[in-house]
Amino acid sequence: MLIKLQNIWDMIWSKVETFQLSEAEDKIGWKIGKKNMFTVKSVYNALTSSDVGLYHKKIWKGKIPAKIKIFLWLVLNNAILIKDYLIKRKWTGSPTCHFCDEEENISHLLFQCSTAKVVWAVVAYAIGANNVPRNIQQCWDWCEKWLPNGQKFHTLGIAAICWAIWRIRNDVCFEGRKITNPISIVCLACSLMCYWAGLFLEVDKEALVRGVNLMMEIAVKLLNKKSVKRKPPLLEDDQGEQPE
Repeated sequence: MLIKLQNIWDMIWSKVETFQLSEAEDKIGWKIGKKNMFTVKSVYNALTSSDVGLYHKKIWKGKIPAKIKIFLWLVLNNAILIKDYLIKRKWTGSPTCHFCDEEENISHLLFQCSTAKVVWAVVAYAIGANNVPRNIQQCWDWCEKWLPNGQKFHTLGIAAICWAIWRIRNDVCFEGRKITNPISIVCLACSLMCYWAGLFLEVDKEALVRGVNLMMEIAVKLLNKKSVKRKPPLLEDDQGEQPE
């Protein structure tokens, strides 16, 4: 052990001896910034340097609250504290979804669970789609296909729906809330979109609010029904090729 420590010390000392000291005044520099100057952008670039791909750019450039950007980024990186993630970290609780009897993972909770499918089916009905996405990656292409002229709103819509499902899931998990109708999640998502619409320019805000109000009207009509079974069956899942 002593020999090993001596070797480490000799290596450190040999490197120190190569340093050239001067009488000049020390200066503080920001290594990752241009001209050694600190900027918030340089920090952002450093933190997101490994985030390659179109979806990451859509999230960080989206007009949604910062907290929601982080949430969506965690979803995209399969890193929110969901049951399959906790089990990988030696958590010993039940793997069952809080909405159904299937095992809980991100794609299941936000897209493939029966509750999530109802939510996305209402959204699909409102925008004229005949299928629903199965995961967060496929969701971007789904929006491009069915809302080609609303690209500036895609991130907001995806974020609001996923965040609404996540919030209600946590209410069920931690507060024992009972969900009698998943359409209420759509109403929450619509409320979030209307609130976040203030981040857009006035002309875009008006267009967004009109679309959200239409979706809200559809959701409220369904919510007032005693049973959504009287409505047409759920739309089929989009079975198209999923992005890498």
